[in-house]
Amino acid sequence: MKLGSPKLYQKLSQNKIRCLACQRKCLILPGKTGFCLARENRKGSLYSLTYGLITGIQADPVEKKPLYHFHPGAAVASIGSFGCNFRCKQCLNWSCSWGEPATGLLQKLTKERAGRPASEEVNPKSLVKTIKDQNYPGLAFTYNEPAINPEFVHDAAKLAKKEKLFTVFVTNGSWTTEALDYYGQYIDAANIDFKGFSQKIYSKQGGFFGQIPALAKYAQEKHHIHLEITTLLIPTINDQPEELKKMANWMVKNLGPKTPWHLSQYSPAAAPDKEFAKIPPTTIEALAKAAVIGRQAGLQFVYVWAPAADYAQADTICPKCGNLAIHRTGYKIEVLGVNKNGHCSKCGENLNIRLT
Repeated sequence: MKLGSPKLYQKLSQNKIRCLACQRKCLILPGKTGFCLARENRKGSLYSLTYGLITGIQADPVEKKPLYHFHPGAAVASIGSFGCNFRCKQCLNWSCSWGEPATGLLQKLTKERAGRPASEEVNPKSLVKTIKDQNYPGLAFTYNEPAINPEFVHDAAKLAKKEKLFTVFVTNGSWTTEALDYYGQYIDAANIDFKGFSQKIYSKQGGFFGQIPALAKYAQEKHHIHLEITTLLIPTINDQPEELKKMANWMVKNLGPKTPWHLSQYSPAAAPDKEFAKIPPTTIEALAKAAVIGRQAGLQFVYVWAPAADYAQADTICPKCGNLAIHRTGYKIEVLGVNKNGHCSKCGENLNIRLT
């Protein structure tokens, strides 16, 4: 447990506080937690219950985040914690986000720092040292929503940058201007999950739309964070062509046509919600149509991930000359046609790829 940053909450009358870590901006009464269960009001001060509480360190390909245009082929040290400000019915990581054991653990932490199965408490300095000692080039905050743990993100990312490690933030995009101004300067890249493009579609899934698009633009423009967008295409929920067109058109206009858009196949077997478990997998035809919508809108890098169907559109092709820049087979990466500046080695076109 650690006292929250004064930049990320407001003190109100009668010891109430307003949390500014995420776009819910919870009004938290004394002795209570915010919606995420990870931030508690103790006598008018906000405390992070999950500071230093991680589920371990796992080596992942950076492509798994997914990031296809950022340090391609690199293995990144990935950490997560507990809790979430969404209740997504299709969540792959629900056990450490809003399900058990996460919820039970967080409820115990409101009373005492106890009950940490399969986890360990670390401080940022020891975490970064471990990552350096194991020769990983970067650190990723992932698995559960890192926006609810901003103090630890800030401290760990700041030390990581000092040690010349790159940093990655895998998020539902619910960060705030206050939070981004607090830790954004220490974040190099982020993958944001666009679950749709309206509150109606987000509500169906257990999330909230808030100002997710606007804050994505703010992260890119103000803090120069490399952004890639992911959409898990769920039949009957967020696969309507008009919704996808709005999303793709907005990305082209506000984030730029070179923004990578990752379209993923939905698997009902992984859904924790009983009704979502009845939804059929995304068809290849639906994924292909969504990819066409993105390209017709002007997005130059649209990727499709559908491993169960042995179908993928994963290669990076130069939009100007057609040169094969990066070939991907699963997580096997071959950088074939990219120069040191992240441009096409054949024609010089900017591919929006960060290698360093």
